[in-house]
Amino acid sequence: MQKSSHLLPSSVVPANYDICLRPDFGTFTFNGMVSIQISIREPVREITLHALELEIHAPDVEVWGLGHTSSIVAQEARFDEEAQTATFVFAEELPVSDVAYLEIDYKGVLNDKMAGFYRSKYKTADGQEKYLVTTQFEATDARRAVPCWDEPARKATFDVQLIVPNGLVALSNMPVESAAQFGDADSGLQIVSFYKTPIMSTYLLAFVVGEFEYIETSTNNGTLARVYTMVGKSEQGKFALDVGKRSLELYNEYFGIPYPLPKLDMIAIPDFAAGAMENWGLITYRDNLLLIDETNSSITTKQNVGNVVAHELAHQWFGNLVTMEWWTNLWLNEGFATWMANFVMDELFSEWDIWPQFLSDEYADALSLDGLRSTHPIEVAVDHPNEIAQIFDAISYSKGAVVIRMIHDFIGADAFRAGLQIYLKRHAYSNAVTEDLWKALEEASKQPVQEMMDTWTKQGGYPLIQVTRLDENKYSLSQQRFLASGDTLTKEETAQTWHIPLVTKFHNKTGIHETSKEVLIGAGNFSAQGINLVKLNSSQIALARVNYLPEQWQTLAEAIDQGKMITSDRYGILSDSLSLARAGHLSSVQLIRLLSSFKNEDNYVVWMIALGALGALNNMLEETPDSTRLASFAQSVLGPVVNKLGWTETVGESHTTKLLRESVLHAIGSYGNQETVAKANDYFYNHVNDVCVADPNLRKVVYGLTAKYGDKAAFDSIVEMYRKETFQEEKARLLSALGKFINPEFLPAALDYAFNSGEVRFGDVAYTLSSMGGNANGRRAAWKFLTDNWETISERYSGGGLKMLGRIISSICNGFTRAEDAEMVEQFFKDHPAPSATRAIAEALEHIRVRAAWYERDKDMIAAALKAE
Repeated sequence: MQKSSHLLPSSVVPANYDICLRPDFGTFTFNGMVSIQISIREPVREITLHALELEIHAPDVEVWGLGHTSSIVAQEARFDEEAQTATFVFAEELPVSDVAYLEIDYKGVLNDKMAGFYRSKYKTADGQEKYLVTTQFEATDARRAVPCWDEPARKATFDVQLIVPNGLVALSNMPVESAAQFGDADSGLQIVSFYKTPIMSTYLLAFVVGEFEYIETSTNNGTLARVYTMVGKSEQGKFALDVGKRSLELYNEYFGIPYPLPKLDMIAIPDFAAGAMENWGLITYRDNLLLIDETNSSITTKQNVGNVVAHELAHQWFGNLVTMEWWTNLWLNEGFATWMANFVMDELFSEWDIWPQFLSDEYADALSLDGLRSTHPIEVAVDHPNEIAQIFDAISYSKGAVVIRMIHDFIGADAFRAGLQIYLKRHAYSNAVTEDLWKALEEASKQPVQEMMDTWTKQGGYPLIQVTRLDENKYSLSQQRFLASGDTLTKEETAQTWHIPLVTKFHNKTGIHETSKEVLIGAGNFSAQGINLVKLNSSQIALARVNYLPEQWQTLAEAIDQGKMITSDRYGILSDSLSLARAGHLSSVQLIRLLSSFKNEDNYVVWMIALGALGALNNMLEETPDSTRLASFAQSVLGPVVNKLGWTETVGESHTTKLLRESVLHAIGSYGNQETVAKANDYFYNHVNDVCVADPNLRKVVYGLTAKYGDKAAFDSIVEMYRKETFQEEKARLLSALGKFINPEFLPAALDYAFNSGEVRFGDVAYTLSSMGGNANGRRAAWKFLTDNWETISERYSGGGLKMLGRIISSICNGFTRAEDAEMVEQFFKDHPAPSATRAIAEALEHIRVRAAWYERDKDMIAAALKAE
C-alpha cells in the first residue's frame, strides 16, 4: 500500500462507533456525540483522528475504561486544517489497552456543499419549500459528520442513533431497532436507533432524514428491498426497484456470497454531487438516476437508471464487502462495478445491445483520457483529499472496466468467475490490493495474470500497434505508446510496452477467420501466404490503437462498404482512424474518405463514433470559413440514415434504433438541416401549447434544436417550462437546452439564470455548462462568466470529496481549439490556483493543444478534402 503522509498514526485504532446525532432543520446545524471503542496499542499522550468543520472543545473529549475510577479528560484540542485532523492532548499517558472508549461531544453544520452531513432543498407538488438532510462521505467527508479514523483500511462497526422531529423518516445503513419519544411529551422529537452495522469503512456510513414514502419488494432469499422518494413520487421508483431486486439475485448467485445485510434501501436525493453512492444498505441517488416516469422518461434515461442501479449494487460486494486498502486502488471498486453493471444489464436486458454500447461509452472514454500525457496509471499514488477526489475519473472507472473485460476474455468466463469468488471469500470484511485480485484469478485460471495485467495498471497510457511489411507475405507488428498529440516520445515513454491480448481476423478463399488469442509482448511477425489481413484487435478487446499499411486501410474501407465487418470492428476502425489522423499518424483525407463509406450505416454504436468524428472536425473548424463546408458534408453523411428513420417510431423497432433516431436527428439539425430544425420547432411549440405532447425519446432533439437557433420567445418558453416542471429528468433536459443557444444575446442570461436565480440546484448547473461547451459562442461566454465570477464559483464548487469544480472547468474548456486558447486558460489558472481541479486543468490544456496542433498541421488538407467530397 502507498504510504500516505496523511495516514493517521496506528498507535490507536477504532473498533466500534456509537453515534448519536440531532440535526436542527431550523438552524441547519447538528449536535453530535460519539463513543468510540478503541484499542491503544502503545502508550500515548495524544490521540489524532480526522475532523473537518466540527466544533470540538477539549473538556468535551474524554477517555475511559483504562482501570481508572473516572475518565481522563483532554487538556487541549489542536486542529490541523490542511491535514483535516483533530489532536486531543491528555494530562497523563494513556496506557496500552485492548478496550477503551473515546467520547466526544461536538457540533457541526448541515452544509449546502453536497458533502458530509448536508441539507437538500426541494419543493413539494403544491409549491412548498422543504428540506431533508443526507450524507455523502466518499471519499473523505465522514470527518465532516463524525470525528473518526476516515481511512478505508480503518474498518469498524457502527451503532447509529438519530434524534429527529416526529413524522419524519430516519434511515441508516441498517434497519430500525427501536424508535421512542425523546425528552418530554412536548419535545416533538423521537430517537431512532438502528442495528449495528457489519465491519466497514467510514465512507460507507450513511443516514438520511426527511419526508419520504416508499415501495418495496423482497428477493428470492428474503432481502427486503425498498425505493424511497419524495412524497407522491414512489410510483416512479418501480423500474429501479425491479432492476435492484433482479440484480441482487443475480449477484448472489454469481459471486457465491449472499448479500449480507437484511435490507437494501435506495433513495432519491434532490441535491447530489455525483450520480449515486453505494453506502452499504442505504444507496443514495441523484433523483433523475433513480426515478422513471413511464409517460415522460426517455429510453436513454431508463437505460441509465438501470445501469447506475446495477453499478451501485455491484459495490455491495466490490467496495463494501471487500474494500481497497487505500485510494490508490480505487479502481478495484469502480472499474469492477462498471464492468459488472454492463454484465448484469446484458443479462437482464439482452435486447438492448449493452456490450456493443460498452465500446461507445467506457472504451471510448478510456481511450480519450488515457491518450493524454496528463493521464495517470490505474493504480495511482494519491495522498491529500484534493488528490483523492480527482481520480474519480475515466481511468478508475472506464479504463478499469476495459482491462477487466480484457482479462475476462483472456482467461475465460468460468475461470474469471471462480477467481472472483476466491478473491471475495478470502478478503470479505477486510481490505485488498490489486495483487490480491490477480493472485485469485491466477489460481483459478493457471495463467500468468499478474505479469500481463501489471503492464496495464501500473503505467499510464496504452499502445499503438503498427503494421509494417517485411516482404511480400510477411508482416511485422510493433508497439509504442500512443499519444493523442502525436508528439515525439520521451526516453521513458519509448521504453513502455504492454502484454497485449490480441485477436486477429484474416480472410481467404473460404471466408473470414479469427485467430486464437495471442499475447503481443514486444514485437511480433506473422506470415500472410494466401491470406489478407482484415482486422487486428478483433472486437476491440485490447485497449489499443492499430495503424495499418495504406493498402490495408483501403481493404478495410471496402470490407465496411460491402457489409463484411461486425459492429465492434466497424466501430474500432473508425475510432482508430480518427485518433490516428488527429495525432498525425494517418492522413486526415483518409479519415474523411472513411466517413463517407458510413453513409449506409444503421448501427447505433457505430454512429456514435461517426458522430464523434464529425464533431471533432466541426469543433476544429467551427470558427473558420470551412465550417459551412463541414456542415454540408456532415448532412450528406447523415442524410440516408435520417431519411430511413424519420421522426416516428415503428412497431417492433429495437431499443438501439430509438437511441439512434434521437442522435442522428439532433446531429443533422445541429449541422443546419433546415427541414429538421423546422420540424423540431413545430414539435416544440405544439408541446408548449399543449397541442401535442412531444415523445420523451425526442425531447432532447426538440428542445435542443429549438434553442440552438432560437429567439427570445424560445428562451422565455424554456425558462418558464423549467420553472413549472417538477420532474427532474425533464428539468435536466430544459437546462441542457438553455446552453444550446448560439445567439450571443441569450448566453449571459442563461448563465445568470443557471448560477444566480436561486431556481437551479447547485449540482444541476453542469447540464447548462456541458451544452455551452459544445459550441464556440457558448464556451466563450461561459469562460467569461467563469473568470468574472471566479471567487464565487470556486468557493461554491471546491468543497466536498467529489468536487465539482473540475467538472465545470472541463465542460467549458475542453472544446477550445487554438494555441492562444490554451495560453489564456493556463495563464488564468496560474493567477487563480484551483487545488481541487489540477488534473482537470492539465487535461483541458492538453486537449486544447492536441486540437490546435491538428488544425495547424492539416487545415489545408481537410479543407481540400471537404471541397472534393
